Amino acid sequence: MTRKNPLRSVVVCLLAISLFCVSVSAVVAQTAQPRDERLWQRALAIHRRAIVIDTHNDITTPMANDDYDLGGEPPPPYRTSIARMKQGGLTAEFFSLYVKPWYVQHGGAARRTLDMIDSVYRAVERHPGDLMIATSVADIRRAKRLNKIAALMGIEGGHAIEDSLPTLREFYRLGVRYMTLTWNNTNNWADAGRGEKKHGGLSDYGREVVREMNRLGMLVDVSHVSDDTMRDALDVSKAPIIASHSSARALSNVPRNIPDDLLKRIAKNGGVVQVNFYSDFVDDKTVGPQSAEREARLKAQQEALNQKYKDDPERLGEESDKLEAANPLPPLPISKLIDHIDHIVKVAGIDHVGLGADFDGANDMPEGAQDVSMLPNITYELLKRGYSEQDIRKILGENFLRVFAEAERVARSMSKNISGDGSTRRIK
Repeated sequence: MTRKNPLRSVVVCLLAISLFCVSVSAVVAQTAQPRDERLWQRALAIHRRAIVIDTHNDITTPMANDDYDLGGEPPPPYRTSIARMKQGGLTAEFFSLYVKPWYVQHGGAARRTLDMIDSVYRAVERHPGDLMIATSVADIRRAKRLNKIAALMGIEGGHAIEDSLPTLREFYRLGVRYMTLTWNNTNNWADAGRGEKKHGGLSDYGREVVREMNRLGMLVDVSHVSDDTMRDALDVSKAPIIASHSSARALSNVPRNIPDDLLKRIAKNGGVVQVNFYSDFVDDKTVGPQSAEREARLKAQQEALNQKYKDDPERLGEESDKLEAANPLPPLPISKLIDHIDHIVKVAGIDHVGLGADFDGANDMPEGAQDVSMLPNITYELLKRGYSEQDIRKILGENFLRVFAEAERVARSMSKNISGDGSTRRIK
């Protein structure tokens, strides 16, 4: 716990004011064009009936670092709470277990993952009337019947398993149901989209990791990976894969998005692409220059933070988030986000798209899609574009449930136990 000081209080106040202004501007933007009230009420009815799943939320970081209680107001700049999840009609949330690459260099990646897992269980035990741990399709559907929010977990970055298949199995036992094969850093067995290309995709051991994930029933997540890693995962996996928080590269040319040829391959594999809401991934042509200008303007302040917290990666991350959130970019129209859904439907098909917003992993989101409470706006916008209720329900959650169920079926066909049939191969 650091001692409070007047300067920090001023910064926090300014940040709160800034976030309030962003929220107000979003409301103004939404009301600038009168909403079709009849269509809005239809959207709310569809949303209430649907199973609504978001496959990537980074609120787990302040939950683990600061013991943030989801029952309260989120600390700036974060925006996720139980109240907002309920307002957004959420059925299931995947809490991201994001382990910074710092832990690869300094040790403790698996321990950090365990700490984050504990923070999710802690939240559920604090709020048993609102949350429940979920590890299966059946659990998610039961949460809907019970009017609770299903809490699931996904590892973001394969370095978290420290090159150990037994560790992967232990994470599965604790409830982890997907793993993003890399973050932005290439690990010892898979190339990242923004990292060094040293394996040509997956190494032999990386292929073993994918096979073991199939055997367990843990979803293979290809967000963040290189295109070659994605191709290799599609070649190896016997179960459908997911991209937990990626958009379409044809509309925003960044490595984190998926090109059309791989969208088609994911569809052929039976998988699903969960659209990321981060503005830069939605419209890099507009947001890229704005982001570069902000980065240059804040360079001195960011370098001061880098120096001050060089030995504390978690505090550095949170303080950097606050600095960025205090300097928001102009929000994109929500229509730009819906364009990505349209594009993936056109290229891959209606059965292969869902929502993986990346809330609290990024600060800048389109208007009307800036936190989990605003998810009904997605349903409204899809109705405006002529999507049927059946197709909207697929996008909101049923597509993901189909993929999850198939991964469970493949696992049942491959093995009867968790560790007994598992490989103990290690990287030498």
